[in-house]
This record gives sequence, structure tokens and C-alpha cells, in this order.
Amino acid sequence: MTVHRRLLLAASLAAVLPAQAQQRRPQTVPLLVGVATALSDSGFARHVRAALARDTGLAVTMTPGASGKLLDLLERGELDVAITHAPEIEAGLEKEGLIHDRRFIAANRFVLAGPVATQGKERGKDPLGLAGGTDAAAALARIAEAGAQGQARFVSAVDGSGAQLKEAALFRTAGVVPQGPWLLKSAGGAGETLAQAAAQGAYVLVDRGTWLASKQRAGLGVLVQDDPRLADRFHAMRSFRSHHPAARMFVDWLTGPTGRRVVARAPGGYSASRGA
Repeated sequence: MTVHRRLLLAASLAAVLPAQAQQRRPQTVPLLVGVATALSDSGFARHVRAALARDTGLAVTMTPGASGKLLDLLERGELDVAITHAPEIEAGLEKEGLIHDRRFIAANRFVLAGPVATQGKERGKDPLGLAGGTDAAAALARIAEAGAQGQARFVSAVDGSGAQLKEAALFRTAGVVPQGPWLLKSAGGAGETLAQAAAQGAYVLVDRGTWLASKQRAGLGVLVQDDPRLADRFHAMRSFRSHHPAARMFVDWLTGPTGRRVVARAPGGYSASRGA
């Protein structure tokens, strides 16, 4: 090797090794796990963390956030593990080699909720007659039509969450461009978005776990559910840039027999099988 090539190699190592050292975290430091706000708001994350501590003693810091934002942090190595429900983004990052060890964790469903009568013979009925439906895209098209006439409002998540991605896909299926005064925007998490819909008598797409856990949904009811397109699947994945020695242990535990039992008992109606 020439002197010139040795100098180039030394310069390359000097640039790369410090960056790798920054990302390598000792086992004594808590594992950093990002969890979708839906999992935090439903109580799922708290339940899993407590079970993990009892079973393994592993120290974990769980940070809630929108799935899109968590995946960005995971890609940069600012999280060791993320549990999200943004399958298209996850698959894209995995294909590019920016995340790895992506594994299915739990399944649930989204529901379309909206204002309903709470008393009398009309109890449980909604102004647009959507209750009992199973076609979420058709329901959103009806809401958009009524919204354009000033007869309905819809609270839309704009935080990069799994709910926002699902909502956007359903509007595309419905052939609707969601815009106008009827579309109210929420930059909060799942629970905050649901609370805003309740406060303003609006329709909202929300994950079932958050719906069941929320105490701020007065005046709303579940109108549309059981549409296969409302399936909500969560995956755990590890960062390529972070090297916490407990990251693999955590994912193995979560997808193993004990973790699957914990998932099945978590609040929010989650299932450890893909068919929920």
C-alpha cells in the first residue's frame, strides 16, 4: 500500500470511527424505544414496559410520537427500537437498508367515529346515517359531500401518524381531495385528535385502542368498522445506526411466547395474530 493510500485510509477511519462510537450505547443506559401515540394513549406501552421490567429487569425508556417522526428518529440512530403502524414507510426504509429486524407485533383496527344522538328514540343515530356501515371510503365521501354543504366536519390528523396515513389512503380510494372549511386539522396525538372531534361534534378516524381508553369522547359513537381496509398493524424494528446491546433482546422478548401473551392481555383490544 502506498503512503498516499495509507493516508486516505487513515483519514476515512478518522471520519467514520467517531461517528460509530457516538452511536454505540452501553448496556447500562436505558434502551430508547419509540412507540406510536396510539400505543401510548391506549395504555398498551405502559402495560408492555411493566411486564418487560418484571420479566427481564431491562431498563427501557418509551417515547410516544407519530409513526412518521419516530421512523425518522430511528433512521438517524436517535432511537434504538421503534414500534409503529406505518407499513408503507417501514417497508420503504427496510428496502433501503435504513432499518432492520422488522417484526410484526400486534394487530388492531381503526374505526370511524362521529356525532350521535345520546337520548330518546334517535339514540345512537348520526346525522348522516353512517352508523352500522362497513365501507370507510364511502363514508368519508359522504362526510366530504356534507362538509362542502356546511353540514359536517372532520378532524384530520396532520402529525405524520399511522392514522393520517390510513386516512389519506381512504380519501384517495373515495376519490376525494380533503380540503375546505369542513376539514379541521389536529397536530396532536391520537387521544388529542379524538378529544378535539368530541369537542367540535366532528367525525374522526381513530384507532380502536385509543377509542376504548379515551374518556373524552362524549357525544361520539363508532359508526363504521369491520372494513378490511381499516386493519391496523404494528411492527417493531431496530435501527442500523444505534447499537444498544439490549435492542435485539427486547424485540426477541416482544415477539416470543411471553411477549405475545403480554400483547394479548394489553388494554385496547390488541391481538398478537395478524388477523385481528
